[in-house]
Amino acid sequence: MNEQFREMFVEEAGEQIAEFEAAVLRLEHAAGDADAIDVLFRLAHSLKGSSSMMGFADISGFAHLLESLLERVRSGAGAATGEVIGTLLASGDVLRALVRHVEAGLDAAPDPGDLPSVAARIEALLGAAAATPQPARAPAGPGAVELPTRRASDREEATVIRVSVDKVDRLVDLVGELVTAQSMLAESAGDDAPEVLAKVREAVARMDRHVRELHHSVLAVRMVSVRTLFARFPRFVRDLVEGLGKQAALELAGEDTELDKSVIEKIGDPLLHLVRNAIDHGLERPEGRRAAGKPEIGRLRLEASQRGGSVYIEVSDDGRGLDRERILRRGRALGLVAEGEEPSDEDVFALIFRPGFSTAETISEISGRGVGMDVVKRNVEALGGSLSTWSEPGRGTRFRVQLPLTLALLEGQLLQVGDQVYILPIVAITESVRPAPDSVHALDRGAEVIVVRRETLPLIRLARLFGVPGASEDPTAGLVVLVEHEGRRSALLVDGLLGQQQVVIKSLETHFRRVDAIAGASILGDGRVALILDVAGLIARARRPGDRDAARDGAPGALVSL
Repeated sequence: MNEQFREMFVEEAGEQIAEFEAAVLRLEHAAGDADAIDVLFRLAHSLKGSSSMMGFADISGFAHLLESLLERVRSGAGAATGEVIGTLLASGDVLRALVRHVEAGLDAAPDPGDLPSVAARIEALLGAAAATPQPARAPAGPGAVELPTRRASDREEATVIRVSVDKVDRLVDLVGELVTAQSMLAESAGDDAPEVLAKVREAVARMDRHVRELHHSVLAVRMVSVRTLFARFPRFVRDLVEGLGKQAALELAGEDTELDKSVIEKIGDPLLHLVRNAIDHGLERPEGRRAAGKPEIGRLRLEASQRGGSVYIEVSDDGRGLDRERILRRGRALGLVAEGEEPSDEDVFALIFRPGFSTAETISEISGRGVGMDVVKRNVEALGGSLSTWSEPGRGTRFRVQLPLTLALLEGQLLQVGDQVYILPIVAITESVRPAPDSVHALDRGAEVIVVRRETLPLIRLARLFGVPGASEDPTAGLVVLVEHEGRRSALLVDGLLGQQQVVIKSLETHFRRVDAIAGASILGDGRVALILDVAGLIARARRPGDRDAARDGAPGALVSL
């Protein structure tokens, strides 16, 4: 079979199944929604036709059976009862499994899995007597999930990027400009006349602009809306709250926000865990919400937005909130918080991301073993992002994930530290100043602070932290770069600033290993390798006394330079 046709079928079938599932969830809350029924029938019919043309008999045969059930509902001979809705959702799962089999390139008949049982359920419904028509909107019961309307482009996973014609045309134009500039440069390079140097410089500058634009345009091709990511949550929430006997109204916002495809693929599982945690631990049962004076249906919101060079995704609920005292007691019991220490709310809530940490008294299939939240944080940080938490008793909890727009490109400030060059993301910089005499003060255990316009900030000497020789020890001889992350500010002591430039990010983990406080590396114009600083990691590391001691004493483990 032609692989190109197979890929096209898998892509289109995946979109159709995602839209089918979304339409079923619409029908669940509006049993008389003729538009939803028509959409379902059309999708089943289209899938039957395309799979039959491709020779996938298992898919076409099941789609035909499904089409018969939908025709019964559309004609009014059957109603969209709870049993019908459940069967339709199970049918979507069967179709998705069959398409995955096709995607794997297997021509043999697949393992039938749930296909026989779901097919038997459809046949039983077809043979049953016509049910009594249901009201236009079914009353919300356990497991209710309200939906904003889904679109045909929704998918569980974005395996293929569809690019608009405008973006492709722009790429073609830029390539044409580059070819012209290269021709001009080649012609000028062959002329030895002195006045030709100006032409060469002009051609190089033109090529530099075009290459930068081309790079941005290529990255734009990889940008997809988070709608492809959010599409999986309505079904996921519905099944989860139904199993827990809860009710939830899911709100999706900011679905047009764009993010690099590679980031979307890797952030899906952490977000699923945050949503699961919000439903299992955050939202109360209907009777508990009534007692608290809340609506029986809990509110769960998933929202994306872009600010500067970052995308923020928030998972919030209006449940019971995090139990600060309970978390603190557990932290003390595990030795994570010293007796007598009174940490801030931020530090207390951060304990839930420690490996093995759990306050659950019982273990269920969903949670209770203290495994998961630490993985969420680690996966977010592996993407160059960060995770913060806000919670208020009785009012709910909000998790905010900050992610870079892309993992490939960065606007950076080059820093001179001894004989090394480091790159600092420009978005994290607030200002740079030269330290005034007597503005740096030493604290206990190697910590230092600097006073800048009456504000006292932790001082991080990059040369000591990374074990770089040759750097100045006198703060007034260098520069302090003030950085901010999640409301926390710190000061980085460097020898000087070298300029700003756009750099290509290379992962250290691919060829080396993950390094604390380092986000990656890049190759400079002169061929040298420069490490890219992770501001969140730097600020966190400066707060750990052990790391400050190691850096102060010049421990070998502190050496990170190339």
